[in-house]
Amino acid sequence: MTDVLIIGGGFAGLSAATALAEQGLRITLLEARKRLGGRAYSFRDEATGDIVDNGQHLFMACYRETRRFLARIGTERHLRFQPDLRVDFRTPDAQRTALKCPRLPAPYHLLAGLASLSTVSVGDIFHLRHIMADLAVGDPCARAALTVSEWLRSHRQSEGIISNFWAPLTVATLNEAPDVASAGGLATVLRHGLMGSREDARLGLSVVGLSDLYTDAARRYVEERGGEVRLGAPVISIDRRGDRCEGVTLKDGTRLTADAVVSAVPHTALIPLLPQADPLRALRASPIVSVNVWFDRPVMAEPFAGLLGAECQWAFNRSMILNSPSRGHVALVISAAHQHIRLPQQDLVRLAVADLRRLFPEARTACVTRAFAVKEREATLSAGVGVVRPKQQSPVRNLFLAGDWTDTGLPATVESAVLSGHRCAEMILS
Repeated sequence: MTDVLIIGGGFAGLSAATALAEQGLRITLLEARKRLGGRAYSFRDEATGDIVDNGQHLFMACYRETRRFLARIGTERHLRFQPDLRVDFRTPDAQRTALKCPRLPAPYHLLAGLASLSTVSVGDIFHLRHIMADLAVGDPCARAALTVSEWLRSHRQSEGIISNFWAPLTVATLNEAPDVASAGGLATVLRHGLMGSREDARLGLSVVGLSDLYTDAARRYVEERGGEVRLGAPVISIDRRGDRCEGVTLKDGTRLTADAVVSAVPHTALIPLLPQADPLRALRASPIVSVNVWFDRPVMAEPFAGLLGAECQWAFNRSMILNSPSRGHVALVISAAHQHIRLPQQDLVRLAVADLRRLFPEARTACVTRAFAVKEREATLSAGVGVVRPKQQSPVRNLFLAGDWTDTGLPATVESAVLSGHRCAEMILS
């Protein structure tokens, strides 16, 4: 019998596994697929040789749990953080503007940064005081009962700053539109990230593919400490007796027992494993589509840019970020892609290329040499109003729940996933 069984090999499962292995526990991690990484992985495109992420991720310097996990497995060096927060944007008329935060104490760094945007007015900056006051003394429960749109308009935010700043921020961090997402999630992003401190607000990118950032290193860490990682090992049931979990049954009929079990799979994958998981059926997922386009030459000068007034919300200069041989690789991201997820590949490629050529003059004369889309139908939890996320401690005494969708107090991000894994490990160790 092993000490702990962990179901799922993404950020949540691997962070829990390494934290427990660090303390000397015997870990067996079970992953249904033939690879680790869950909903955050990378692969090599055979046609170009480039590394492609299933979805481009931005990290924030305030991701303390993620950075602790990566430091544990020796890969934090692959994250490159900005010296100061900067976000470039391309406007509908193909002009460039940028949020450039100077070295001022929080929250003045963000106010000064917003003032540097040509798409934000002086009046918009003035009315930000209403947002700041609510974050300081407002009622969190009242805020969580509002959508982002309702909250912003109640604090006199103009349509201009909503469309040019608040909406891109909401979709990027909460993976839902402002008319759907809970204002409580955006407030968390502002308090812990953008307005928390100048240092915490900085953005970072992985200079290697997502899988190279954490999966192999985490597996080695567990195995070097006597643990086991099994790929192609789908679990078909979590076995209970009374109020305790005895272990799991695999698809091939194998039964494994353990002192504790951590489920680190998406909520939709957990429901079939537990008859008592009916409350999870109320949770909804929000999709993300990524479109990778290769041109015959570079078309972006910046590492990433927000795309205002476009179908795609963000463009990432993958050739620059990874210093890859292909100089014209761009990854475009559509978050909260409820409508786009249904579109065929050719339509997604067509709209992505159209956005690039409209907003990046360099792309207008460049030739597309390859393009395809990657769809994640259940990329994150839908962060709507009234969503009740389960705690890490399940009603079963020795069964713990990890995943970005569990109640961590954070939006469903990589940081939430890692935090949930670490919390499960702490509960088991205690």
